[in-house]
Amino acid sequence: MCKEISIKEAELLLLNTKYDIITGVPDSLLKNILSKINTFSEAIHVPSVNEAHAVAIAFGAMLAGKRAAVYLQNSGLGNVINPITSLCIPSRLTPDLFIGHRHTLEQHKIMGEIDKKILMLLKYENAYLVHGDNNVK
Repeated sequence: MCKEISIKEAELLLLNTKYDIITGVPDSLLKNILSKINTFSEAIHVPSVNEAHAVAIAFGAMLAGKRAAVYLQNSGLGNVINPITSLCIPSRLTPDLFIGHRHTLEQHKIMGEIDKKILMLLKYENAYLVHGDNNVK
């Protein structure tokens, strides 16, 4: 089941969980956390060019026995469905997903209404929908 958390809770989880690698597509909601990860975390931080690539990086790290987290904006959730359903779930190697939940601006409304439903359909257990104040112009 997807968990809904605040930006502060996401920061605490990302900084205090012993991740070996944290990867994802940089996002304005998480920019302050990413700065802290680079400064205070022992995890290797690998910015990615797209969300599917980030999931593949995390999956590879998990194959090598590492603990991995992926961050993305909910607009990129569609990009991770294939690697999640064809690699992660069948292999039971599911990185923690930190998904910036956006929903009030016009370009985010549809995904903001269905992101949690998508994760429920996938039965993806290690997902966090991160709520913040990033929905203003």
